[in-house]
Amino acid sequence: MSYQEDLDIFYDKINVEYATYVATTLANFGSNEELGFRTAGSQAETEASNFIFQEFINIGLQNVRKEQVNIDSWDFKNAALYYVDKLQPKKITLSSYANNCIIANKEFELVYVGRGTRSDYQDLDVKDKLVLIDLDEYIGCQVGVSAYQAKKNGAYGIIVAPFENDDKIITESLNYDNFIAPANIPTFSMSLKDAKALKKRLGKRESLSVILNCYNTVTPDQQSYNVIGEIPGEQSDELILVMAHYDGIFHSFHDGASGCGLLLSLARTLNLSDYKPKKTIIFIAHSARIWGMTNSSFNWSVGSYQQIRFNHPEWAEKAFIAINLEGFVAQDDCDSHMMKTTYEYQRIIQSIEKLVRGCPYKKGALVDAPTTILSDDFPYSQSGVPTVISYRPDSEYVKTTYRTNYDLIQNHFSPAAYLYCHKLYGTLIILFDQMKIKPFNFEALFEALENSLDYETYHQYKSLYLEMHKARWSAKKLYDYLNQNEFSNQEINYLNKQLHYIYLEIQECFVRLSWNGSSIFPHEAHQENIFQLREAIRLLKNQKVPEAIIELCKIDLNLFNYYYDKDTFDFYVNQSLYEDDRHLAWGKNLLLTHLDLSDIIETLRHKSNWENLYPVIEQLNQILVNEQNQQAKVVNEEIHHLKKLNSWIKSLYKK
Repeated sequence: MSYQEDLDIFYDKINVEYATYVATTLANFGSNEELGFRTAGSQAETEASNFIFQEFINIGLQNVRKEQVNIDSWDFKNAALYYVDKLQPKKITLSSYANNCIIANKEFELVYVGRGTRSDYQDLDVKDKLVLIDLDEYIGCQVGVSAYQAKKNGAYGIIVAPFENDDKIITESLNYDNFIAPANIPTFSMSLKDAKALKKRLGKRESLSVILNCYNTVTPDQQSYNVIGEIPGEQSDELILVMAHYDGIFHSFHDGASGCGLLLSLARTLNLSDYKPKKTIIFIAHSARIWGMTNSSFNWSVGSYQQIRFNHPEWAEKAFIAINLEGFVAQDDCDSHMMKTTYEYQRIIQSIEKLVRGCPYKKGALVDAPTTILSDDFPYSQSGVPTVISYRPDSEYVKTTYRTNYDLIQNHFSPAAYLYCHKLYGTLIILFDQMKIKPFNFEALFEALENSLDYETYHQYKSLYLEMHKARWSAKKLYDYLNQNEFSNQEINYLNKQLHYIYLEIQECFVRLSWNGSSIFPHEAHQENIFQLREAIRLLKNQKVPEAIIELCKIDLNLFNYYYDKDTFDFYVNQSLYEDDRHLAWGKNLLLTHLDLSDIIETLRHKSNWENLYPVIEQLNQILVNEQNQQAKVVNEEIHHLKKLNSWIKSLYKK
């Protein structure tokens, strides 16, 4: 039977109604009766995992089981604020972040502190009070930073509201941003509408008496479970991994539940179509995707990280691909369906996408690279498994309802989009199942490396560019060799192992993170810092102090040094670099640079343009020299790795 016949039978058996049933059922599990929240280790998450487990059995998967992961559990049951307005009692429903706060009818003074920067607390007594903060994403970056700054100033806890700068936001919505502060800082969110009403009252007086009720717990060292089911293939030593996460903030229909619905529906459709896979197809519903650990800057993707690193590290060599159904697979308000994948698989994913008809979006499906750190597939990619993810689009949904209590089936749901994604990801499964050799195109990676060099780095390190170019040429020859020749089973097994280990070597040597969460190449961290340092020095020489400060704040985490206390800056840095292995998790050793410019920034804050800036310029010149030396070290390491990879790749097509 041809692959097209397999696809035709598969398409005929698709049942979008079943996927919708699974997604809506998951969306209804929640610890909080009003808002949802099936969070790591909670009773709601446990009930969701039991439902998936039973459905895996019902749809005919084999070897169905739960596999334990160690997490910090989070159970949020309720939170509300009460106050009196014009002699009338008012109730405000609050959302919460991962923290410990069990309190009943406790009276607090509520104080409005603007954006919650250190200057906002000057001459303001917030000791043991609740503070209301406008969450400005530009300076806050993480809610936890605002929480830590408030706690340092003596506040009991914080309530954040959206910054009033986006007319797209639903004013009644509650939202969620990633949270990294310790669990002993009560942190809540409030709608923009409710915040406006409170700020109007607070404008007339310094504080407002409020009553807080809350039941929210974080418990360290607990257990959750990934749910696994399989369709056995002819070859048990070759795998296709298909995954989604079943935990969620709020009801999370689009951001999670729809992906899990698609996961189960794809498995069900494959069984109903009597598809006999060559490779074993493993379906994984991950726990603790959204949050799973306190006191960590890498507190998401905990379930997936432990699954591939500790539960089944042997999967990494065997897997041809990991398909991550993150969600965003059933939306009606997009111009396109977005996928992210590794550089090495971008070409093959694009070619497969072109086979699938019926896309409801005017721009079709877009395939971008590299993959993102923000989801469950990143730990798999780090472990040597090439991945593709259904990624959130640039859409009305993202602007208005993403990670809010409005992420519901009645908002932006499209059965046509859901049907298309069944076809798209089912096609990926079937075609990858029928491949004999992993379709790595390393040329794309080395091309991206070349393109990442700025003018100065290119000219200063010609040997780096030369090695990139050599590796790119060798990778092209390898790709042609693999696609133009026939191989014995023994040769295929050998080639697949070698391709896996080359890809793993690339992940270990060339994938790093910037402080804003982007995936970068090692030299880019220093390259960017050098550029910003030079620009700041140039501006200072022209006595443009405010402009120079802006450039210095772009370096690593120094924006925090400008807006927050040094202790707050150090808190974030320590959680990102110096925690134990458990808390660093998949983020260990991925941040290359850490320039602390707090003293220089503080000095410049108090200088005028006409004052003597020479000492500061000299300091920055020395820092620039040190950064250039670090860059030279990193470049030499990259050259070494490129030579090794080039030789390795050549050995495969010249064998």
